[in-house]
Amino acid sequence: MAAHDPLGRTERPSGGRKAAKRLAALVLAVGVSAALPPVSGSAAHAPQAPKKDLKKEYAKLKKRADALSKEYRGELVSLEQAKKAAERAGVDADRADRDLGAARADIARLASSTYMTGRLDMVSMVTAGEPRAAIREATVIEHLSRNNGRRVQSLRDLGTRAAQSEATAKKTLDEVRHEIEDLEGQRARVRKLLAKYKPEAPSAGSPSGGGRPDGASGAKSPIVGNSMTARMRTAMLAIDGKFGPFPAIGCARPGDRQDHGSGRACDFMESSGGKMPSGSAQSHGDQVAQYVISNASRLGIKYVIWRQRIYDMRGSGGWRQMEDRGSVTQNHFDHVHVSVL
Repeated sequence: MAAHDPLGRTERPSGGRKAAKRLAALVLAVGVSAALPPVSGSAAHAPQAPKKDLKKEYAKLKKRADALSKEYRGELVSLEQAKKAAERAGVDADRADRDLGAARADIARLASSTYMTGRLDMVSMVTAGEPRAAIREATVIEHLSRNNGRRVQSLRDLGTRAAQSEATAKKTLDEVRHEIEDLEGQRARVRKLLAKYKPEAPSAGSPSGGGRPDGASGAKSPIVGNSMTARMRTAMLAIDGKFGPFPAIGCARPGDRQDHGSGRACDFMESSGGKMPSGSAQSHGDQVAQYVISNASRLGIKYVIWRQRIYDMRGSGGWRQMEDRGSVTQNHFDHVHVSVL
């Protein structure tokens, strides 16, 4: 039977307060579970492949991509960029999933411990002024809602980020796959192209007409790094002869692990100092790029980069957008890059 205090108020047995707390904790556990997004790879994410499958798929695609780079004489720029983007997307998805998992585990432990012990450590359930007052279930739930709303919302945000990151990783892998399939589909044509244009190295002899060894003479434009293969020299003089003079033409770049380092690339500058070219200079660059594309077979062109786009002669054709590298020069807005086979 319930006891009475001197003022005539009825005390609820201590077991009633524990039951109320446990009920509230149960409500918290169920409510949080309902509020949280499903874990990655769960039934709600069935349309997407589990992360382990995405990693296996990336490993397979990377193997195909590496084989293509070797077979197609290296530097498949758009494919390399797609691979790096897929790697970054995968890392971000893993990080987001780990954060979500840790947060879910944290609140799951909290809800479970609260329910088992009847303690709600995160809120003050009984005020110091009324130590014997019973807390109604509705009040408990109100406290939980107010004090744990941010926690639940944070988990929702983490779940959304994890799902978006995984979707981005999958989408990027699809782009890598498409790029590889496109390049593989051109294998017969590329083999003929590579057979026609055998690999070259900068010559040790002097070109006709004098000039630096393996360099170029008779150009209209100043040449920075006047060292290149015979094929690049022929292409450079043809471009410069038709469209020069340019502010400068940059060719050999010691230490560069790609075509500038091997004498197989030149940059035809449309402006200097890292500034965006004028409208007329951009139009001039458009004409240069189109000329190189139209004469690619005759000149042995491998690819052209201009205005953050690449046109690779080993693919099925057409410009492909490149990722933002951070500056006018790095994004090739101030120069037309030309690489030869």
